[in-house]
Amino acid sequence: MLKRLGLFLLFLLPALPSFAATTANSVITAQVPQQERYQFTHSITAGTYETVYTAGPNGSKVTGLFVSNNDTSATHVVTCGIYNTSVQYASWSVTTTSPSAGLYNNLAMLTSWVGLPVDSDGNPFMYLVSGDTIQCAAATTITTSDFVVVTAIGADF
Repeated sequence: MLKRLGLFLLFLLPALPSFAATTANSVITAQVPQQERYQFTHSITAGTYETVYTAGPNGSKVTGLFVSNNDTSATHVVTCGIYNTSVQYASWSVTTTSPSAGLYNNLAMLTSWVGLPVDSDGNPFMYLVSGDTIQCAAATTITTSDFVVVTAIGADF
């Protein structure tokens, strides 16, 4: 009789609830929205790279990068790159138009960089790991009283 009861309890054992700590398989989404920018003015030496966006401690997702120009007398070439410490991993350039018509959504980088993932709306984005920065430089001197602004939109994990 005890043997049958033991066998019966043995089959019931897998049906008992587990009281161990478990977590749901949740999707990890970006938590802290960021909009970072850098304004190039005439006092910035042409070709000097400045940090536009710094990845958060758990990484970041960058969804937009654009440039605007209020210089009515000139167009400007802006070059950007992804850096980790002093190593450059990618770079791209865009020429602005004048004035402020040079609002390039995604700085032509996200739309022309082959292999980037796309979100559910078909928009390209890129991931940055902790320690990554997006740095940009204006190739020419900015006219006095004018500026070129590079803006990055993303979110930290």
